[in-house]
Amino acid sequence: MIASLRGKLIQLEMDHLVLEVAGVGYEVHIPFPLHLECKDKMKEEIFLHIFHSITDRGERLFGFSTRKDRELFQLIKSLHGIGELTALKILSFFHADDLYKIAKEDDRKTLEKIPKVKGKTSEKILFEIKQNLKKLEIFLNDESTKTDSEDRESDLATLALIQLGFDEKTATKQVADARKLNPGYTASEIVKQVITGTR
Repeated sequence: MIASLRGKLIQLEMDHLVLEVAGVGYEVHIPFPLHLECKDKMKEEIFLHIFHSITDRGERLFGFSTRKDRELFQLIKSLHGIGELTALKILSFFHADDLYKIAKEDDRKTLEKIPKVKGKTSEKILFEIKQNLKKLEIFLNDESTKTDSEDRESDLATLALIQLGFDEKTATKQVADARKLNPGYTASEIVKQVITGTR
């Protein structure tokens, strides 16, 4: 089983990258925040924590910048009916504390910010998270899971703008400019500011 990889970043896409290790290129599925981290690291050596999935349908590698991110991925994908790609999509938008808050507040609307997660799909995900709040509580007790909420909102706003048709470079710049003007804005407020041009 592959637990980690260190190698040269030779290709970067929205949902995966290719890491060259000892002459071998490994395709690794990644969450969107990691994509942003890697944007300026092409041809550089990077290190990833890997979850190596082996099923009857084949093998996949999932990459994360920290061990805790990998653990959260494993926790979410272990929930009934939530597969690996759905878990990765969830982690592109939310961290453990976000999911805990969503479940406690029964906030399906926030969960449906994830593209193609609507109706019965969002109901199912929300139900499973609510049924496993204790696991999230245990996970959150570790201080190392704390993240910068402003960075998280910026990442979410950038991803939302890309989903709306902005190219990545423009979306990143627009979010950065909006953040300078209004540091405390949430992702939805940033997106609204960018689209309407209000301040």
